[in-house]
Parts: sequence; C-alpha cells; structure tokens
Amino acid sequence: MPTGSSAAADGTQATSGPLPLPSGAVGVPVRLAEPAALAVVRPGARVDLLAAPPGGTGTEAALLAPRALVLDVLGAGATDGSAALYLALRPDQAQRAVGLPEGSRFAIVVRG
Repeated sequence: MPTGSSAAADGTQATSGPLPLPSGAVGVPVRLAEPAALAVVRPGARVDLLAAPPGGTGTEAALLAPRALVLDVLGAGATDGSAALYLALRPDQAQRAVGLPEGSRFAIVVRG
C-alpha cells in the first residue's frame, strides 16, 4: 500500500492526497450548497452527486452521478466559498453538471 494510504471501511483506498484521474473520466470541481459536507469525505470516497435548480423550493434534487469518485477535497476549511470537491465523472455526467443553470445547488450523499 502506498504511503499516505489506508483501507477505508468499505474496502476502498482512502488517501491523504489527490487521486489520479481514471482513464475515460473527466475531472470536475463542484462547489456544494452545504460546504460542511466536505468534512466527511476524503479522496477515494464514493458519493452520489445531486443537483437542485435555482430557487427550487419543494423541488426534488436530481441524481447527476451515482457513485462518483472523489479525487480531492479542495479548501475544506475555506470560508470564502472556494471549497469544492474534485470528482471523476463520465463525460456525459460532467456535461450535465456544468450545463446546469447558474445558481443550481449541488449536494452529495456519501456512499458506504
């Protein structure tokens, strides 16, 4: 096992640094509506990426990318709104995520 890595409870590798981008995937930085969620994810974790439209009171969030691989957690302690997840997504998932209207809100569900 490489230095800085440890086996996570779900059998995946949890690392202390960014992971390389898997072949066929694209890297997408995503700012979460609730930045506190960044405290519970690490590189190597799997998350479901969800999005809600701007001003979508009472609107269900849409699942954009199930089991997305977290490559890095950027600026988890930042208070200026720059904190984000760097996710490995399929090209079609990335296109949907970046094509959402401005003001769309992203959330994650951490997978076990």
